[in-house]
Amino acid sequence: MGTINTSFNDRVRYTLKNKHYGSLVIIEPIGWEDDEKEYSRNMQYHGIVAKFSNSLKFIEDGGKYIQLVLDTYGINEEIKLIREEKHPHTDLWTLTYYGYLDLSTWAKENNQLSVKFNSGGLEQLLKSREGENIEIDRLTTIDGGVLDELKSVNVSIEGREIFLNTNYKVKEVENNITLNNAARGTTRGSTYCIPLKLVNKSHEEAHSPIAGTMVQDNYWERTENGETGLMFFAISERNRFLRVKFTLKFKATFAAYRYVNFFMFFVRLAQYRNGIDYNIKLNRFLFSTGNPLDVHNRDFSFTFDEVINVEIGDSLALVLDQNFDGRNGQDAYVEISVTNIECDLTIDEDSSYEKTTTKAVLMHEFVDRLVNITTNKKNSFYSDFLGRVNLNYQSDGDGAYLACTHGFWVRGFDKLPIPSEEPKVENLFKPLTTSFKDCITSLNSVFNIGIGIEKVGYSERIRLEGLEYFYNRNVTINLQNQVKKVKRSIATELIYSSVTAGYEKGGIYKEAFGLDEFNAKSNYTTTISRIKNELIRLSKYRADSYGMEFARRKNIFFNKTEDTPYDKDVFFLDLKQNIDGLFTQRKWQDDLEKPPTGIFSPNTATNLRFSPLNNILRMGWVVSSGLIKYPTDYFRYGSSTANSKLTTKLIGKNEYSENKDILNSKLTRPIYAPEWIEFEYICDFEVMQQIEGSTTILGKEVPNFYGLVKFINENNETEYGFLFNLKPNKSGNWKVLKANK
Repeated sequence: MGTINTSFNDRVRYTLKNKHYGSLVIIEPIGWEDDEKEYSRNMQYHGIVAKFSNSLKFIEDGGKYIQLVLDTYGINEEIKLIREEKHPHTDLWTLTYYGYLDLSTWAKENNQLSVKFNSGGLEQLLKSREGENIEIDRLTTIDGGVLDELKSVNVSIEGREIFLNTNYKVKEVENNITLNNAARGTTRGSTYCIPLKLVNKSHEEAHSPIAGTMVQDNYWERTENGETGLMFFAISERNRFLRVKFTLKFKATFAAYRYVNFFMFFVRLAQYRNGIDYNIKLNRFLFSTGNPLDVHNRDFSFTFDEVINVEIGDSLALVLDQNFDGRNGQDAYVEISVTNIECDLTIDEDSSYEKTTTKAVLMHEFVDRLVNITTNKKNSFYSDFLGRVNLNYQSDGDGAYLACTHGFWVRGFDKLPIPSEEPKVENLFKPLTTSFKDCITSLNSVFNIGIGIEKVGYSERIRLEGLEYFYNRNVTINLQNQVKKVKRSIATELIYSSVTAGYEKGGIYKEAFGLDEFNAKSNYTTTISRIKNELIRLSKYRADSYGMEFARRKNIFFNKTEDTPYDKDVFFLDLKQNIDGLFTQRKWQDDLEKPPTGIFSPNTATNLRFSPLNNILRMGWVVSSGLIKYPTDYFRYGSSTANSKLTTKLIGKNEYSENKDILNSKLTRPIYAPEWIEFEYICDFEVMQQIEGSTTILGKEVPNFYGLVKFINENNETEYGFLFNLKPNKSGNWKVLKANK
């Protein structure tokens, strides 16, 4: 199939290429001149893609080649059609462009085989599959190709100190207790719980005692075992220091008191040990008396505020007791009516959890695997931004040590069976599942990135970089003559009246108030009031340290059979690699000039660079492009679901608070102005070579269509713009975005 046909113009050649049948140079297909080629910048991803589509007719060897491939491998088989042209000065073959045949459009008439030809390739595959959710650790691509094992790293998680606050009250409808015992020459006692009801629960061990619960305790020292119904804090999972505060008020009255030898009344905070055995560990007596006159028809008030050392397996109960010894031969009886009970009880804790390890995937490997799974093409991803030296990049990129994990990995779950003495313990693990679209949306929301499809020789690859890469400020396309038919208009789609930034999840937790977490969702408004156009940059992936910490504390070793709201969520990790090779999370000392303020435990805070405002500042030039005329106005804080009091000062940057207004002129200087410029300029061979070519800038190859287009405008003045759309056929129709020079 490798025979070369030279029966047509030797300045242009066309080649069919298939992985099974090799390459074949063919006669020019009928209809090639109607390719309707177009270069278009994706408004979401910002990369420029060459698009073209037309119907071609093939004869002789070309038609036979296509028919053979179709008959053998079916409509899914890929055939590349390459057009090359000899350079007018060097006479070397130069790639014009290439595309793919859509064999599903095959038809045959009068010995002419017709089939649709389009740009196809990676762009088409991504467009059709970018929203599909896929398991990142699967071993086959969507098309059945074989994948290597997922490359992961282990990350040491030191943990986030969290302020936990649990509150209880007594409801008015349950504010009475009746304590009673009967005896006949014996000692009888009983313990009743204060009928507390949870108002806010930050501690997993916090519970509402069961109103009416009574435990018999005949010991004067109050040493009988407890029961679950008495406890407001039951069976601690770890050692901790709890600050317990309450004010307890009630009125006590004897309803009955007969044939009693000895009597005692107690108010106590009881601490139990040994889990469900509830063995008494310590009694903190708030009140005790053996004199009935000290109890009858009396109002009581007690205040308590102490830090209690609660160890693993310990529990707490707030109770009232009565004990008495009945006279021999008599039906002794005591009944105390306790009414108008009031109690506001809080448990505060500066909580921490021991260090753990989580599995994670560094972001370059993460995106590369998504591309491989989605497109069935290996080595089709490149990113200086995410690249590392150990991946054969020249240097570590700004996002080299960004990683992803998910709730199950954070908790210690994985595919392996759970080691357990319990029979038939089900492994709850579900793989990290995401889509290419969610991944790129999340990266863009945090880092202001773009992606494009770039050609490397006769192959394609996906390129992910910081957005500045796609708006290079160097002139790479120079139009020598004056342009024609110039039309200008306001680029209203690039002027924003408000910005919503941050994360779709975060700041709302069942375990605790989310008032301290800063990585959630925030809204800001601009000076623009003439139009309504909101810039939304919300990450699908989470960056809230509180959410990850709550997941981490539900470790597999203690919670093998329990689900959490975080299990399937994907979390960003901002990492650093230590000298010993271990990965840990970055803290304020790594990125800030001084400790952050406005948050609890700044020394354990992570992902500080990923706060909503810091994310906005990274894309400041995108926002400020519509504010060029209003330098003395403000970019104003609106609202937040997060802790908007966080204040950070990144190294070499200004200090900012999440809830403060920013002078427009303090935002990063815009790269472009919001003005579309459309014009005509003929695209001859030399112009197309500029468009299809690349330029070495600071040691890196940059496609020319990402740089500045220099042209002579309608006033015979030199002007600059960024290419957004080009239809090079015939008169050449250009659309550029005015550069802010």
